[in-house]
Amino acid sequence: SARLYATLTTDERNRSARFHFERDRQHFIVAHGVLRELLGGYLQTGPGRIRFVYNAFGKPDLSPEFGNRLTFNLSHSAGLALIAITTASNVGVDLEHVREQPDYADIARRFFSPAEVDYLAGVPRHLYAEAFFSCWTKKEAYLKACGEGLARPLNSFSVPLTTDPAQTPVDLYVAANDVGSPRRWSLYTLRPAPGYAGALVIEGSGWRLSQWQWKVCQGTQ
Repeated sequence: SARLYATLTTDERNRSARFHFERDRQHFIVAHGVLRELLGGYLQTGPGRIRFVYNAFGKPDLSPEFGNRLTFNLSHSAGLALIAITTASNVGVDLEHVREQPDYADIARRFFSPAEVDYLAGVPRHLYAEAFFSCWTKKEAYLKACGEGLARPLNSFSVPLTTDPAQTPVDLYVAANDVGSPRRWSLYTLRPAPGYAGALVIEGSGWRLSQWQWKVCQGTQ
C-alpha cells in the first residue's frame, strides 16, 4: 500500500493514523488510494492531484477545478470497499459485512420505519441478519446519495424490502425534507462478495450499472 499511501493528502494520512488496528489503517489507505486512482484515470490526472470539497454533512465531492464531470461515493467494511463513480448525478453506496448479533431487532425498532420493522418481524431467524443489512445499506446509500448523512433520521422514510440482487433498479421515491414533490431515485441491491450486503442509489432513471472487481495486495508501508 506504499504506492497508494503516497497519493493521499495530509488529512487522509492523519485520518488513517487514527485507526487502532493496523489492518483497519491499511483498509482505509487502500480504499481511498484506489478511489484516487480511479478518479485520476477518468480525469486523466495524477491520483495525488485529486482534491475534494465537503458539504455541510461531510459528503465529499471533486473540487471545482475538475468541474462537475464526475460524482462518486465510497463505502468500506471488513476488508472490502465499494466505490461508485458516475457523471454529474447524486450517487451513494453503502457496504456492510453481514454478521450475527442478538440485538438487530432492537436496532430496527429504534431506527427503521414501521413498515420495515413489520417486514423484518416476519423474516425467518436464520435469514434475519441478511435482511437487516439489506435494509440498512439501502437506507444509508440513499442518505449518502442525497448528501444528508445521518442528519435525516433513518426512520423518516422506507426503502423497498426485497433482498434479491438485480441489474434492474427499483424506483425509490422520497420527499425532499418531507415537503414538496418526491424525487425519483434508482436503487440497486448489490452482493459485492459472499457475506456482504451492499446498495447503490442514484438520482433519476435510465442508468446502466457496470460492475468491476479489483484485488489489491497489501504490503507494508
